Amino acid sequence: PIPPISLWRAEFTDAATEQAYRADVQGRMARQLRIALWVWATLLMLFALPDYQALGNSPGFRALLGYRAATALLLLLAARALRTRPHLAPQGHLVMVLEMVGYPFFFLFQFLQPEMRTSTIGMLMVVNLSLFIFVPGRVALGAWVALVGVAGSVASLLLTGTALALAPGLTLLLTLPAVVGFISANRLQRAQRQEFVVRSRLQQANAALQDEIARRTALQAELQRQATTDPLTGLLNRREFGRRFGLDLARAERDASPLSVALLDLDHFKKINDQFGHAAGDEVLRQVARLSHECFRSIDCVGRMGGEEFAVLLPGATLPQAAAVAQRFAQRLAASPVVHGEQTIHLSATLGVAERLPEERTLDAMLQRADQALYTGKNAGRNCVMLALPEGPAQRHAPEPAHSSPH
Repeated sequence: PIPPISLWRAEFTDAATEQAYRADVQGRMARQLRIALWVWATLLMLFALPDYQALGNSPGFRALLGYRAATALLLLLAARALRTRPHLAPQGHLVMVLEMVGYPFFFLFQFLQPEMRTSTIGMLMVVNLSLFIFVPGRVALGAWVALVGVAGSVASLLLTGTALALAPGLTLLLTLPAVVGFISANRLQRAQRQEFVVRSRLQQANAALQDEIARRTALQAELQRQATTDPLTGLLNRREFGRRFGLDLARAERDASPLSVALLDLDHFKKINDQFGHAAGDEVLRQVARLSHECFRSIDCVGRMGGEEFAVLLPGATLPQAAAVAQRFAQRLAASPVVHGEQTIHLSATLGVAERLPEERTLDAMLQRADQALYTGKNAGRNCVMLALPEGPAQRHAPEPAHSSPH
């Protein structure tokens, strides 16, 4: 439900809600009020011309002109103040003061030009309506200003010779536009506050929806991560590794490009677990993952196949190229011991490397050849890179010797 709104004041009965509404509309209301004040000041000075035509360069004209100029200056100063203090607009007190200052002009005009009583009454009727319709402010404060305006207008008319018997009719005549303006402004401001509540709730609902979307997106991303990565190392799990192989296989067949796989098995991993504990073993596995991010290309896929066994897809790499990359990784691993507590754990690994044969269309076929090469290396003493040749037994990779630069 809409929070209660005062029937008389057209404002929220809850102070906090009313304050929130004023904060929301203060910028727009200040702009509207600045425009209204500029128009008011301009019209005030323009109507000095009819005064001059009617009064000439008389003391009365000069008094009216001085009052007009002072009021116009006050209006322009108020418009300038609203530029830096927009909160003054919805508070309504500034508008109330300006309207109180403006009304005595019409009272003075009646004393200076009593023969223009009829047109003065018409102007007062327009003013009583306009202060509600065209000048942004608070309805209740505007009603008090209108009451003062009607009372002062009737009093000045009586003091300038209007018969006392006409007072009730004049009062009704001047009050009617104010009542119409009050009712119109009251309904408008009530509707504006109702719209504010609906809009605020829509914004809150939209914000909650955006939060829920963000939460679900993050949850989906987390579920995707959990479904595709190994929880300990953050590398691809076996299932996602197989999916990536399918993509690389399709690319290799389309482009007629090579595709290689390297299978890595840590040496003596069970001994590390037994001697240093499973926490140390987990840190060793994470070390392999960290080094893989540093040593392999961004297009290479690294996955944990299970236990201490890892696999690397190397799209676009021939067997010699993949073997060289595997050799560099093995050397980097050997040069990166793991410090666990007060213990330093030196690492090594045996790797089997295979390049896809034209007839091979499954990951298992490539991994099987790489695995056979790997176990040949295990049996040959570990800590080596073995090549799965298209024909014949696996062959140990011989790293190219480093060339010294000429002196």
